[in-house]
Amino acid sequence: MSSTDILQHLRETTVNKEPITLLKGDGDNQSATESIKEASHVKFGVSENIYSLDELTNFYNEDKQQTLKAVIFCWLHDKSSIVDYKNECLDYGIADFKFLVKTELTTWLNGNSDTCTFIRNEGTNKSTGASSSSNVGSASKADAVDSKKHKLDDPQIDRISQHEKESIDHNAALRGSKNIDFGYLVSDAKKFISQLKRAKPSSSSTQNGSKSNGPGAPKKQPIIIVSPASTSLIALNNIKEFLEDSKFVEPSASSNKKPANGIVTIHHKSERLISSAQNIMVVDNVDMFTKPEYWDRVVAIFTTGQTWQFAKYKYSKPEHLFQRYAGFYVSYHGDVTPKQIKDWNVTELKIDRSDKRFRDKMVVRDFWADIEKVLIAKGYGKQ
Repeated sequence: MSSTDILQHLRETTVNKEPITLLKGDGDNQSATESIKEASHVKFGVSENIYSLDELTNFYNEDKQQTLKAVIFCWLHDKSSIVDYKNECLDYGIADFKFLVKTELTTWLNGNSDTCTFIRNEGTNKSTGASSSSNVGSASKADAVDSKKHKLDDPQIDRISQHEKESIDHNAALRGSKNIDFGYLVSDAKKFISQLKRAKPSSSSTQNGSKSNGPGAPKKQPIIIVSPASTSLIALNNIKEFLEDSKFVEPSASSNKKPANGIVTIHHKSERLISSAQNIMVVDNVDMFTKPEYWDRVVAIFTTGQTWQFAKYKYSKPEHLFQRYAGFYVSYHGDVTPKQIKDWNVTELKIDRSDKRFRDKMVVRDFWADIEKVLIAKGYGKQ
């Protein structure tokens, strides 16, 4: 069965609200499972056809042909937020799609749209995408004429066709009928940027004549990065209570939900630090790091020992990353520390499993002692 037929079979299943059954094992030993991470095959509805999840489909994301697993995983997260969807993609090692790509795919799969611009018919090239290629255009027109002629043979269909309107999807509706060249805007933008650069030194200088990006400029908030993994003992929903109140609470048992904006601010008073260093930003997603200066503000990185966490970091190899940034690994007393943690130049923070929460204060105290050294080295110390 071709890759086109597989997606069509999947769409028929989702439109008819039939079950999608994930299977694990091989041959006669296959059994149903709810986890796509351990599944290797899939079955649609009541059909006996079984497909490999690693099979490539004709759905393309960023010009890359995607597997059936990535397409099905996107559909299973139709109602999930884009943040939760991307986090689970990271956990399972599945390719994730951007918001617009995810929305258009799920809209096509649920039957609300008849076309999907990211699905390419077999035999088409990049420039044609999901539309018909030029060498079959004439044949398509001929088929359309024959179809219309057949309709007119029936008087009742002829009467109905007089009132019908051609339906188009949102992509076609947004395209204009004229090709407009906006090249002149590029030159205008270049002139505007050039004017801004010339005006910047005079407007950004301070009272003592120093520029805003010079040595005398105010320091921005430091940043701590935590792992988005579900197995992480330190997450956005419990790090504030841990570092401010010196009390560890299980992430799942924490009463505080993950903030909507994905940012937590930690307050740490210290006579050794300037005021901007006493409010530290905590994030678990580096997608918001749109400028190199964000990495200059990073003072600590919490890790669970999983290398996928660093895929989008400035340094994706942990051996290089933790030579430049302070790393921390949090685990329970008695748990075996992964070998890579010892090889990565990472500091271990041991948490007690019992109700002896007074030990948390000692762990947090030692943590802040290390962080203050990092902050002072980065220029956040008082003169």
